Amino acid sequence: MKTANSYGFEFPVTKKKEVVVVGGGPGGFMAALSASRNGADTLLIERDNYLGGMMTGGFVTSIWGFRQTKDSGENISGVPRTSRWENPLLIKGISLEVLIRLQQEGGRVDRGHLGDPAEIEPIDPEVMKKVLDEMMEEAGVEVLFNSFAFNAVVEDNVVKGVAIANKSGGQVILADVVVDASGDADIAAAALAPFELGRKQDGRLHGGSFHMDIGGIDVNKYIAYLKNRPKKTGKERQKLEEEASRLLGGGGTRGSIVTLDGQRGQVGGVGRPTPWDELDQVMKEGKVALSLPGLEDEWLEFVKSGAVPPWLGAAKLMYIRPPAVYSSALFPVRHGKVRYDETRTGVFEAYFDQTNQEEISIAIRWMRKMNGIYLRFLRERVPGFEDAYIIQTSPTVGTRESRRIIGEYTLTEQDCVEGRRFPDVIAKCGTPCNVHSVTGVWGDGYFLEPERPFDIPYRCLVPKKIENLLVAGRPISVTHIAHGATRTEPPCMETGEAAGAAAAISAKLGVAPRNLDIKLLQKALLDQGVLLYLADETPGAIAA
Repeated sequence: MKTANSYGFEFPVTKKKEVVVVGGGPGGFMAALSASRNGADTLLIERDNYLGGMMTGGFVTSIWGFRQTKDSGENISGVPRTSRWENPLLIKGISLEVLIRLQQEGGRVDRGHLGDPAEIEPIDPEVMKKVLDEMMEEAGVEVLFNSFAFNAVVEDNVVKGVAIANKSGGQVILADVVVDASGDADIAAAALAPFELGRKQDGRLHGGSFHMDIGGIDVNKYIAYLKNRPKKTGKERQKLEEEASRLLGGGGTRGSIVTLDGQRGQVGGVGRPTPWDELDQVMKEGKVALSLPGLEDEWLEFVKSGAVPPWLGAAKLMYIRPPAVYSSALFPVRHGKVRYDETRTGVFEAYFDQTNQEEISIAIRWMRKMNGIYLRFLRERVPGFEDAYIIQTSPTVGTRESRRIIGEYTLTEQDCVEGRRFPDVIAKCGTPCNVHSVTGVWGDGYFLEPERPFDIPYRCLVPKKIENLLVAGRPISVTHIAHGATRTEPPCMETGEAAGAAAAISAKLGVAPRNLDIKLLQKALLDQGVLLYLADETPGAIAA
């Protein structure tokens, strides 16, 4: 009888491209567009039958990070402000072009703060899929859907291409430069590029999500219920808080964070509940920054009834938090309009190794079961949801963190909060280091706002030891805490745009991406409209 290692497989070489991009999420679709627009014959390999990744299939439809998102104090010019929208627009270029196209097609709601689409609000995933298909076709990018890149073709530490599998069987596709935008550094890991997984002390990762859209909601009945709930006394609120901490927070303190010096801090407020007398107008105008009271009281009673299983992967025996209903940025948008009779909710986080398919499979089953329990809870305990039903669950598991490559430079949390600049800047970022609890326990996380926008250097995209490979999107070279800033979708789009341009220029010049003249890349990005320098900055910052 043959053993597994005695079988030999030979895959045909079916294509040769200048640039091959693996993964069609925010980093990947941007890399493909940027590479093609810089003159490279480009192929984009996507495991699903649509592009967009977390933006579309993962239902992570709140685009957060095109501006610096510091919510308190003064703006970066030292002038007191009242709104985050006064902060500068940091992400431009093709990345902003995608959002403009999306808004023109009815895939976003224009709330009119500054008359541009770079705002925190949901998108319509179906419209995004259409826009990305059209932009790929216009740019001349070849796309292979339903194709999984499972290995790297490597000779003497040089990546020559990738091995894929699809309906046509196993194949090898050769490339001058490969951009790994798989989201999990799959190709980099297969090529034996060094990487890290999770936080240093224990390897724990951000939780994965499994969202769903719920319809059939009687909105007026639900709001009337919330408005008329009895108000709790101070003692009742204190008892509720203690109970929530014990059952849902692992004994931690709500809203607390760890600071950079290892002390205990508190997350500042980033919004306010919508007063009841404003609610009708807010909904009439289609504003999505609507914040209503949560359902924690009802959920705690449901948990105590024994209807909820223990939280998957949490560090302690504890229970998952209640479904988020009608909280900011969770409203589905259909054809340019907010649908208040629907909500996007579901499992926000469960903890498992998102590079291990056995663990992923167990988590999918648990999260799907948990979404069914959420629906049962809403139907039984929350007026207005008696006839609610699941419209759809996200076809892709939401992933926040997995592998992070070790690159020529590793961006740190100090770089982020101090707003550091680098001579090889390829992107600006102003999002906080938003590191959720990786254990489930309240307070086991960070929320560190940058004082001013910080640079992402090109070296973070270049893995050590391996040539002709660039990494874009979530797995770039950053620390676990800095990853809390760069993992969001707009920074992933930025690094994809830079990686695609770098790959195209490297392929044309016949140089390894590691040795690419950074000035050539920066000129290409500036020509595409990318913002590399603020008004008070000039090129040539001192390296870290």
